[in-house]
Amino acid sequence: MSVTIKTDRARVAARIKAGEMAMVSAVTEQALSDCNRYAPQDCNILRASAAVNTDLRNKYPIKKKTPEKKLALLDAAEGSDIKEGRIVWDVPYAKKRYLVGNPSHDQNKHASIMWCEVAHDAHGKEWNKIAQKQFEKGMGK
Repeated sequence: MSVTIKTDRARVAARIKAGEMAMVSAVTEQALSDCNRYAPQDCNILRASAAVNTDLRNKYPIKKKTPEKKLALLDAAEGSDIKEGRIVWDVPYAKKRYLVGNPSHDQNKHASIMWCEVAHDAHGKEWNKIAQKQFEKGMGK
């Protein structure tokens, strides 16, 4: 007796791709939200710049008395690409604020330099669970 197994490789690849897309979007959106929890906050321009073209943009309102010069930075920001798994704090001073200094805790008591590493340490296990769940969900399980 012989057994023949045929695999529809295109269907398998499509399911894997769907799982990957669901996973990347879900984890990136959660990571952006969690990272911004630790990002320095003044007028909220820095945090808003990462969410400018995402569904999270309304989560980071700009303070009413923000100078026009700072608002122009946000207008020029392209921000993150959730579907591609890319988070970008898109203002000229973001890199320096990320790497050096002593963030004020007046507006955000959790503010830190290297805020993504802080967020990863605090929420990385949650991100892994989200990734697994969304990958399976995206594959149709």
